[in-house]
Amino acid sequence: MKNNPFEAHGIKTLSPTAINKFRRSPTRWLTNVAGYYESQYKPAFTYGNAIEQGITHAVMVDSTFDECVEKAMNEFDRVRKAKPYGYDFDMHNKKQNRVHDVLAEIIPLYKKLGVPVEAQLEVFWTFEDSPIEIRGFIDLLYEDCVRDIKTTSVRPKGVSDDYCLQLAFYSQAVALPPVVDYIYTTTKAQELISYDVLDVQERIKDIKRIVNKMTRLLSLSDDIEEVCYLSCLEPNLSNDNFYDFWTPTEIEGAKKLFDIK
Repeated sequence: MKNNPFEAHGIKTLSPTAINKFRRSPTRWLTNVAGYYESQYKPAFTYGNAIEQGITHAVMVDSTFDECVEKAMNEFDRVRKAKPYGYDFDMHNKKQNRVHDVLAEIIPLYKKLGVPVEAQLEVFWTFEDSPIEIRGFIDLLYEDCVRDIKTTSVRPKGVSDDYCLQLAFYSQAVALPPVVDYIYTTTKAQELISYDVLDVQERIKDIKRIVNKMTRLLSLSDDIEEVCYLSCLEPNLSNDNFYDFWTPTEIEGAKKLFDIK
């Protein structure tokens, strides 16, 4: 066994997404580590990336509104050319039709915040005595805070645990308070709803605890199949939880790794 169990399993860095995945489902994370992974790209992802790119272009570049819309539309064009397997292009078109009105409403609100110091800033953090570096990308870094853009069609009632963990990491990396910006959109309206992320240091303790568990689990063996066996974990492959949805490739892999007949 190597001193760095992550390295033994081909993992160079961790991301907040990976840490959240482990928190929700250690067995699914292990299945992905073993190489059983299938992209689940959806129109909502395209839409979120497009809106973020349009906003970022507006606040970081001396640009016209039409140029910001064009920047967002380029993301839809990119995905259309890529043709992801099983992708819903009808929904893709519906989401694309919302872009102009959403950006027209939301960009002026971001303009009022001033010009960010950086956009899509890559940041790193390593806990003392931890063998693995955590890596992420900050959407918008301002002099007084970090902001992360999330698009949603459901009116938010607060910040989810996943987002709290993610933003706490960003806050720790740059020593600034974190803010989640929900861009709430329906077929007829759009709204910017922002929340401060509180209890950052408590979230950092959570991240450290989770990373330590990931470390101990991978330390069981250099062989990921043996790690799964020795873990005594049992995956829930029923897909009864929308936030822990297993793809066919992941289910096939989990059955092999966890000896499910």
